[in-house]
Amino acid sequence: MIDERLFDHLAGDPYAADLGVRLEEIRPGYARAVLDIEPRHTNAHGALHGGVVIALADIVHAAASNSHGTVAVAVEVHAELLATAGVGARLVCEGSELACTRRTGVYRIEVHAGETHVATCIGRVIRRDTPLLGST
Repeated sequence: MIDERLFDHLAGDPYAADLGVRLEEIRPGYARAVLDIEPRHTNAHGALHGGVVIALADIVHAAASNSHGTVAVAVEVHAELLATAGVGARLVCEGSELACTRRTGVYRIEVHAGETHVATCIGRVIRRDTPLLGST
């Protein structure tokens, strides 16, 4: 696990809260979040909106990449939307660090609804030397 203050900072993302995303676990190089699909998460066809899936993946990418306590900024995310899920389903999103250097990081982010693989993403960040919580 990470420091409780860092967890609270990363879990306090206002956009994540607006979407209903709940970060459940963050540890160095890893994050996991869930989202229960509601009617507001659907598109004009009544299907899960792809933007919601990508936003969930981006939120987890941010949490995993910033879990080391210094600012990491996404510069690239590639997403493959593989399947959909319906209202009432729970999306589970996990992000894991594949590579980490002083200046960059690469992450794999997976989104599932039960046994259904909804999306797979690869994200890259640039790291800064700036502490997330000010001087620690």
